[in-house]
Amino acid sequence: MNNWSILPIKKKTIYYLGLSEIIVQSLSGNDFFVDARNTLNTCWKWFETKIPTGDEIYKLLDDGTEFGGLFIQMQMDEIEENEAKWDCIVDAVSFVNKQAYIIEGARYLPAPIENVDDELIIHFLDRFYSINPQNKNIAEDFFGHILNTDIKTKEDMVSYFNRRE
Repeated sequence: MNNWSILPIKKKTIYYLGLSEIIVQSLSGNDFFVDARNTLNTCWKWFETKIPTGDEIYKLLDDGTEFGGLFIQMQMDEIEENEAKWDCIVDAVSFVNKQAYIIEGARYLPAPIENVDDELIIHFLDRFYSINPQNKNIAEDFFGHILNTDIKTKEDMVSYFNRRE
């Protein structure tokens, strides 16, 4: 990921969300799949429209209860092989959440979001690669694609992955 630091935020966001789309489908039999799916959809909406707010996205990660939000749900999932999948999805949502707060000019961020920086990609990719040996090639190909292409919507990203199949 030598070129990661030079990527604009828009392309970094596409990268996180695009790779998370690959992962979320593998959670489809999980009790919390719908929440993970809806949270990624919300992040895509933010990417395309800059709506909802950072606080609204954060509530999808931590709703303030001990029963909801992706932070709690990932801990409640007892299937060990899902741990890396949840890590990736939460990393992606956290990255988007921080961008939302930055664009809003927020003076204060929730502690888990405050620590999000460019080093998060290392954790994300380590976990992404651990899910499936093919994921390294997928990640590298997708990075090359977004480096040289202007992806504006979720549909642009989906069409890229559909062409690869």
